[in-house]
Amino acid sequence: MIPTIRIATLATAWCAISILAAVGPPSARAQQQEPAVSAAVQYLRKASSGKQVGETAMIALGLLKAETPVDDPALAACLAKIRTRFVSGGYTPERSGGADVYEAAAVALALSNVDSSGRGSLLETVGSYLMRKQKPNGSWDYEGRPHGDTSISQYAVLGLWECENNGVEVPPSVWDRAAQWYMSSQSSAGSWNYHRDENEAETVSMTAAGVGSLLICGRQLDSYRSFQKGLNPHLTPVDDGGPRGDYKPVATAAQINAAIARGLSWIGSHFSTADAKTFGKSMYYGLYGIERIGGLADRQAIGRIDWFEKGAAYIRSNQRPDGSWGYPPYSDDVTTVWAVLFLTRSTKKSLARVDAKKLGSGTLLGGRYLPNDLTTMTVAGGRIISRPMNGAVEGMLDVLEDPRIADAETAVAGILDRYQTQGAAALKPFKDRFRRMLRSRDPGLREVGAWALGRSGDLDAAPDLIAALEDADERVVASARQGLQLIGRKIDGPGPEPGATPEQKRAAAEAWRGWYESVRPLDASAIDEAAAGATGRAGP
Repeated sequence: MIPTIRIATLATAWCAISILAAVGPPSARAQQQEPAVSAAVQYLRKASSGKQVGETAMIALGLLKAETPVDDPALAACLAKIRTRFVSGGYTPERSGGADVYEAAAVALALSNVDSSGRGSLLETVGSYLMRKQKPNGSWDYEGRPHGDTSISQYAVLGLWECENNGVEVPPSVWDRAAQWYMSSQSSAGSWNYHRDENEAETVSMTAAGVGSLLICGRQLDSYRSFQKGLNPHLTPVDDGGPRGDYKPVATAAQINAAIARGLSWIGSHFSTADAKTFGKSMYYGLYGIERIGGLADRQAIGRIDWFEKGAAYIRSNQRPDGSWGYPPYSDDVTTVWAVLFLTRSTKKSLARVDAKKLGSGTLLGGRYLPNDLTTMTVAGGRIISRPMNGAVEGMLDVLEDPRIADAETAVAGILDRYQTQGAAALKPFKDRFRRMLRSRDPGLREVGAWALGRSGDLDAAPDLIAALEDADERVVASARQGLQLIGRKIDGPGPEPGATPEQKRAAAEAWRGWYESVRPLDASAIDEAAAGATGRAGP
């Protein structure tokens, strides 16, 4: 008889294999695309040059969702153009006035669906840009308008969702405020229009935007609610988001779910591809919003309507001979992308990637934790399961950060081996990537990040390690404490001890912060201010 735990492991492994099959490999899946999508891809490839960055990013997104290989010349050119907007550590949009939010969100969506090294920093940058653009009321809008635009806000929420799905930290207040705004702008009937402050018609397109955005906000806030409830960690082992703090969302789950239900009811009673006026300014934009609801809510029907069957029939019957779709006043390129995103069920693919990442957490798929005995740093004699990976450390980090790779313990072994042979010099060039690991939802990655920052030997790593002392995972805390002891040359240090309570962790972190403030060098601005003060006192 197979032990129960073995049955569970096999079931989990089978689930993981199924999810990974849904997200890779691209070349095999591309050959299975339906003719309408294949024709659209050919159109988008030909139409991709000479566009503004926002359109370029949308075309890249459509090609990626249609499983176009990243080395395809047209897609590669789109991605190269997108990267030109990242200048001096920031994102510089091509457009402004509110269109910049659309553009930045489209860039975030495209980059989130690319598997490549260096993408993480770009996503953090564009994600920060989108967060800075959020209005005080929780919405996004055109410049000069404080009230909120349902469409612009939808794109911002989408872009930030994909950023957070790929490791970018989005504060819960962003989702909370967005949810509150969407609920405040919903009509009593359950619908949305573009601008609640203006006398505009309620549409299926904007109601889909409202429902889809609330579904996303609700998903992202649920993890904070779960943390506060103090759930048994064994019930949610693959979604450990690390330290959550004590944030309490204002928008309750009951409120969000009630608003979603009213919106779905309104859509169900107004969904008709024959009623273009009620659907909104673009049938294709509206259908893309409907696809998002179907994926996020895991629904095949809205009301009594099979949304995919109805939407796909409309889209297929209106495709042009060149593979495109058109719906003025929007460009044929973007309209074609919306059609592709619907037909490929793009949201479902994003959700599959999220699930793959959750299943890849810790050691479930990959062994991203460090070995238990870190006293000798040896990787020989079977102390680590697999041989150390050869090649550049950057390649090892790419493997560690890719949740779909099952043998990540070889990358861990490779990093340990490189440190053993080259010392801190092997780790110093990658401190920023190790810092990003400390913000990962995977506790194994956070442990590796803490270990590596501590072995870098640099004092500027101390603040990150001090913050990690309050991590929910004991192995992360232990690695952070050991790293601080190495950097501070302290045999013991302020702790925390194994098994410490959150309050004890916090007290230890405060003690380490006091040490850091006492030893850290003054920055240049502080020195200049001190000099200026001295000069002023020396005068008459």
